Amino acid sequence: MTIEIWQALLIGCVAALTALEGDFLGECKLREPLVTGFLVGLILGDVRQGIIIGGQLQLIWMGATGIGLSAQLDIGCGGTIGTAIALMTNSGAEVAMAFGLPVSILMQSLNVLKMTGFSGIMHKVDRYAEEGNMKGMIRLHYFCGFITFLLYCVPTFVSVYMGSGLVQTVVDSLPQWAMDGLTAVSALLPALGFAMLLQILMETKLIPFFIVGFVVAAYTDLTMLAITLLAVAVALVMYWLKSDRPAGTLAYEEEEDL
Repeated sequence: MTIEIWQALLIGCVAALTALEGDFLGECKLREPLVTGFLVGLILGDVRQGIIIGGQLQLIWMGATGIGLSAQLDIGCGGTIGTAIALMTNSGAEVAMAFGLPVSILMQSLNVLKMTGFSGIMHKVDRYAEEGNMKGMIRLHYFCGFITFLLYCVPTFVSVYMGSGLVQTVVDSLPQWAMDGLTAVSALLPALGFAMLLQILMETKLIPFFIVGFVVAAYTDLTMLAITLLAVAVALVMYWLKSDRPAGTLAYEEEEDL
């Protein structure tokens, strides 16, 4: 797939917006691979495949979390570039993961350097705070956001636009055994992602629900939406059973008042 300069620029903007999510856009989950996969697919004209690849990357990375002061993988930029490369080369999640994981590690290291550089600006912010200079603090806030936008947008634009031919050559030159290995790893990594997530969230009292969900998913023909609705129903029943007043009590009391 030949990529136009405006498409590469928009993909760079998507990667930059994932970096601004927590500071400027709130926690809107824009950095999630499922969302960036949709946006990249929309830009490159293949929304369906973009969502599929983004969903596969979501399963892989859903268990990745920062522990303590350890740096978390930059899944926003990694998922954006990985999905873009996979779509440009007509490949799948295995290629997206092969290129997205190193990018996520590299961009996280760049983010650490960026935050280290911003620490010097914070002394000036402290001085503005002591002086009550609100406009000065706002200017520095937006300055840091602009620098962050450039640090993510420019490398993404260059890697997607200038490196598209190089990436295609690299993918085409990979031997079959390497592609088979990447395919096997991409099939295994979702299980690893779930295992990492369960290691953080799993409690003994939740094991029966996990078993029930596994049985329903593995041994029935129910869709994922149907299983999700069943899980919501079970969660509501458990909430009502554990709450002080049963379901419908409030409505009953209102009728009594009337």
